[in-house]
Amino acid sequence: MSILGKELVEHGDLIVQRWYEVWRTACDPQNELSERVLKNHLPKQLLFIGNELRKASNQEQTSEMWKLESRLEPEERVLQEIPIEELVHSYQVVVTTVRDWIEERGLAVKFDEFTYFYKAIFELTAESVRRYSKFQAERVRRERGDYLAAIAHQMRTPLSVLSGQTDLLESGFATLNPETVDRLRRSINRLLLLTNGVMRLERFEIDEIPVRPESLSPFELVEEIMSDHRYDAERKGLKLDNLIDPNLRMKLDPDLFIDAFGNLIQNSVKYVSSGFVRVEASVNSSEVTFTITDSGQGISRKRQKELFQPIIGEKSGGVGLGLVIVHRAVIAQQGIVGVESQSGGGTTFWIRLPREVAPRHVQLINNE
Repeated sequence: MSILGKELVEHGDLIVQRWYEVWRTACDPQNELSERVLKNHLPKQLLFIGNELRKASNQEQTSEMWKLESRLEPEERVLQEIPIEELVHSYQVVVTTVRDWIEERGLAVKFDEFTYFYKAIFELTAESVRRYSKFQAERVRRERGDYLAAIAHQMRTPLSVLSGQTDLLESGFATLNPETVDRLRRSINRLLLLTNGVMRLERFEIDEIPVRPESLSPFELVEEIMSDHRYDAERKGLKLDNLIDPNLRMKLDPDLFIDAFGNLIQNSVKYVSSGFVRVEASVNSSEVTFTITDSGQGISRKRQKELFQPIIGEKSGGVGLGLVIVHRAVIAQQGIVGVESQSGGGTTFWIRLPREVAPRHVQLINNE
């Protein structure tokens, strides 16, 4: 009879509790993860190893032990956002915990028993890392696909307008009158807004985005953004109100400001069927709080929690990418952004920025 096997089978829960206490202290894992989540697979794995050790013969080869997918679930650790280093260290703590358990109880465990246990944990770690990495890579691939689909989805409308108007001009069914030129210009501006935002999203981490503040009028910038959307708004009976004080001056990055407000106003015009979209600002000595309020259908509490997370994609209406750009543009300027809404009651996005945004210079190999 294997002494170590008997201990793992009969006292596995106590060993796991000891492991849990040591790991919580040594690894500093995420506080929001519950004890149940952290310990959900280890008892089953120790029980399996213990039963193999108790066999008089025909113990399973440790190299084959964890190839059955049902015996471990490292994919759950990816979904719980536990780093792979923490996953590996958790199995290291298993070995030291069992070794200390043996020493404290004065158990005469044979060398080949502990060697089998050690090799089983080593193979468990190796297979967990392999499956963790594979699942994580597949998850990144899927998210990247959603991200590219979101870009294509948002580009489709202005590109369709440009293509349709070009065909009409070429066939002679339309003339290059001021209305046509204005519509083409709006579509081009929307493409530029998305393209510039995506370029900053792709090229820089959020704390590396170049910030080039200038002394500007937020009223004038918002007015420029609204002018690109007035035609579509008026067609829907949607009133665009810019209530920012025209005399207000701030030092901010105009490109990042347009990234943020352009996407928020564009989304409101796109998704609000009637009523109003209103931009206001309240000022104190060091900060300005902007609000973009609409009379739309509102956003559920569950949906609000996902809004600024990359990448939501088309499944949530195609606004996910734009809101990721909004979030990064605001944070880069040392600001904060949030939302207040309820289903059926309209939505207010708010952005709080310093009156004087600090510059950030980034040295690039090639000219930006």
